[in-house]
Amino acid sequence: MGGGAAAQTADDADTSATVGGNSNAPVIECAWALNDADGNWSGTPPMQYGPDDDPSANPGFPCQPVGGAAAMPNPFGTPVIHVLPNAHDEPTLAWVELWGAVTSSASGLEVYWDVYHPDGTHKVQIDGTRYAAPGINSPACNGPTGMFGAAQATGQLASGAITNIINECLGQQKSLWYSAFGISKHQPHGLYRIVMTAFAPNSAQVTQEYYVNVMSFFNLEKDFTNVQFGNVSANDHFWQPVSGDYLWDGTDNAANQKTSVRNTGNAGMGLAVRFHSMCLSGLPISGTGCTDNKRIDHFDAKFGKVPTGLQSLGAVDLATSLTSDLTSNANPPPAGPWYYFDDDINRTLCANEIGKIEFSIWTEAIQTGSYVATPGIGLLARHIALCPTDLGHPDALAGTTPWSNTHWL
Repeated sequence: MGGGAAAQTADDADTSATVGGNSNAPVIECAWALNDADGNWSGTPPMQYGPDDDPSANPGFPCQPVGGAAAMPNPFGTPVIHVLPNAHDEPTLAWVELWGAVTSSASGLEVYWDVYHPDGTHKVQIDGTRYAAPGINSPACNGPTGMFGAAQATGQLASGAITNIINECLGQQKSLWYSAFGISKHQPHGLYRIVMTAFAPNSAQVTQEYYVNVMSFFNLEKDFTNVQFGNVSANDHFWQPVSGDYLWDGTDNAANQKTSVRNTGNAGMGLAVRFHSMCLSGLPISGTGCTDNKRIDHFDAKFGKVPTGLQSLGAVDLATSLTSDLTSNANPPPAGPWYYFDDDINRTLCANEIGKIEFSIWTEAIQTGSYVATPGIGLLARHIALCPTDLGHPDALAGTTPWSNTHWL
């Protein structure tokens, strides 16, 4: 008998599993942000909590008491605080501390924040740290010294909401979380979107969205305090004998004549210039004695951030030169009108950029002697929205006190 192979069969078996959802998904009741007043945040609360950098702003207390808890709109579109970066990023970046109150009974709760630039690009993701775990009589539920007070003073947390958050923390229902991020003057100004996320294993992620406004500012600095024209003669035209340059020789350096200016803010900055008459100083002059033959009252100026981008104001002839106040013989003399350099990018200083500025005088039929003006030249900073940090838009705050500045020398 012939032998045969035994028949083989295979059966498929179905498999199944159920991943249980956690009905106790976390709840972000409120989220808020606080300014660091002294720029030396160490990474652990408390920071030196300060007021909103725009004292007129108030988001209207978005975090309100709701029953025995607290809640805020999601998303909340009004910026909760306004942050003014530090000029030259000194002494440090401008730090923003982020806070949130989260209710969750699940183990393994995690919290983090995403921060987005005004153009929507991602800036940073930062992990949250639990400051206060729920617990009866836990002093951490009151937050670090001054934190809740600053949140209320800046118009973010209503008093009743603070009470409810603390009570729920003491009642073992809510935990407090924090993190922080820094803002450099090299980063764009405008609305930064903040997304706080909380999640636990086997539960859905929950988010709270709100905004922080990074304010625009420009900060004019100069590396000289005076301009010396040296020995000159009457009826002639003289540029300063030491040329300006594109190197920084120290802020307000009285010994430096290589005149430069720079912007240590985050918004594009242009310049304007004006002059006082230089009065004869070798002889006693009365309060109205700074007359035509005893003053230098015609000037020129040129400015730019690259050699091929210098713009001259005046610098053609006496008739087209810049003037001080020609209507006054007062001593000391009043200032003349402002003369503005144009809005070209070659005359727009972005963050940390240096520009060369130079001056000249026209001497007419004046008496011999020494001529001085104290102050003599005014420099006015103004906003020009051409820099990468401007993102193509002007800011209503730029160009107004206290974010503009004028220098006299």
